[in-house]
Amino acid sequence: MSFYELNVEERNYFYFNHVKKETTTAPHFHGAVEFLFCVDGTQTISIGGETHTLKKGEGCFVDSYVVHSLQPSGATLYAMVGDTHFFQPVFSAFGDTVPPCYFPFENEPFLSVLYALHQQKKKDITTAERNKAIVKLLLSELYCVVPFAKRKENKQNELVANVLQYAYEHYTDDLSLSTIATQMGYSHTYLSRLLHRYLTMNWNIYVGNLRACIAHEQLQAKDGRSVLDVAFACGFDSLNTFYRAYRRVFGKTPLKKMTIFDNN
Repeated sequence: MSFYELNVEERNYFYFNHVKKETTTAPHFHGAVEFLFCVDGTQTISIGGETHTLKKGEGCFVDSYVVHSLQPSGATLYAMVGDTHFFQPVFSAFGDTVPPCYFPFENEPFLSVLYALHQQKKKDITTAERNKAIVKLLLSELYCVVPFAKRKENKQNELVANVLQYAYEHYTDDLSLSTIATQMGYSHTYLSRLLHRYLTMNWNIYVGNLRACIAHEQLQAKDGRSVLDVAFACGFDSLNTFYRAYRRVFGKTPLKKMTIFDNN
């Protein structure tokens, strides 16, 4: 689980899939543009600190660097995430406007056709060209049925994204809310309220989840380090705290073999 999704920042990154949402997607952000279309069930999603239930026949738009998260629901979705250079030329052609955050969109057959196009592997067209064509078709269809509007500047979202990026880059340091508030130049009270609204969880829980995910990645490496070594290297002050956070995120304890000192 990455909170600033660095893998999505790769040039020409493009993801388009037909998925069932059965796991939690933690609060995160990225420079890529994201669309979700609900074609069955309902999906609870938080975008920019506002929580909404996406129903069948509705879609949502997540702009670059907007913090968002999803809850497990079993809903069936079409999800599209792509490098902004696929989308920005079309937005510019439409007068530098973008779709609203939430909108009705009941044309599931159209989404199915786009997905089938994405699955095709043709030698006479490159992957990038195919992805550009899919984006143009999608945005053109949306523009005909959804009112596009100018982007609105959101200083609060920018601040939250900066905080999450700072936490990701300094996960071994003191990440107490008072330290973060001082680092960012805001009051503890203001930042606490803002982060709770955007993250829908306590800040300490968020930090523990972040560190547990980083520890999980490090435990996959065959470098001889014990669970204790990895836990402390990721900023935990005790094994008990690490195990609580790890179970909270992954539902189980780490599989890597412990040393005889790990339970002391």
